[in-house]
Amino acid sequence: MTIRERAAEFSRVREGKELRAGSHIWRYSLAGQGETVLLLPGGAGIGIGWLDLVLALYPRYRTIAVDYPTTASSFDELADGVLAVLGAENVQRMHVVGQSAGGMLAEVLSRRIPDRIRTMALSGAGLYGSEDVPRLERKLVAIQSAPWEETRTATAKALRAAWQDAEEADFWIEQVDAAYRADGALGLINSYRALIGIARRSEQLMRERPRQGPVLLLKADDDPLITEAHTQRLIGMHPGCEIRTFPTGGHSLLIGRTQDYIAAVAEFLAQHGEPATWR
Repeated sequence: MTIRERAAEFSRVREGKELRAGSHIWRYSLAGQGETVLLLPGGAGIGIGWLDLVLALYPRYRTIAVDYPTTASSFDELADGVLAVLGAENVQRMHVVGQSAGGMLAEVLSRRIPDRIRTMALSGAGLYGSEDVPRLERKLVAIQSAPWEETRTATAKALRAAWQDAEEADFWIEQVDAAYRADGALGLINSYRALIGIARRSEQLMRERPRQGPVLLLKADDDPLITEAHTQRLIGMHPGCEIRTFPTGGHSLLIGRTQDYIAAVAEFLAQHGEPATWR
């Protein structure tokens, strides 16, 4: 199937829901049944980015793919909202899959509910540190001061570079730009505010006791956004984690190496899931 056909199939199998949590409106998609897999997207915050993994896991797993509200400006606010979604759906235990900033959110969430997370699978992920704060602050100022159309064009160019001109990059850039058209600059501004906050907090996060349990780290050698320092912070918090490295794939292996990514995550879930799931 083409990417647009797969997107149509995703729309068919998903159930869209909406929830108010505090001052934020959360939108999310449910699909399938069985063990719950919570899907945390990257900084663009669009749950449709998980469509290929959702279809691969459907109907064996119950997936929850969240959209981040553009009004949330910190990872604590995002974690609060995710917990509200889990509460609304009566989820007691879950696997967590995070991409990019979604991996950082998984770390924050795991400090809140360590005993409820079965496994974590993280890709294109690391942990920003104090060295990233000046760069992120400059980018935030640039976004706030530049014309919004100019920022959208620059963002599309940056996404294409991050995704290494993947075959289906045009579709994904369209999805991100559609969200930006709908919500304006606020979502991107608050995304950078959240990243600055987590970068300033990284040392504290590393001192806190991480959850104990299986962790899979998927990375590409040509990821232009995650540095070795970012990766090592993540590994330092999970010294026994399983690491799979691909020579190519860019920042998003789900986009750049779709089948390899799906195979790795599905194998990991099968290895660490409840036996009843696979009867």
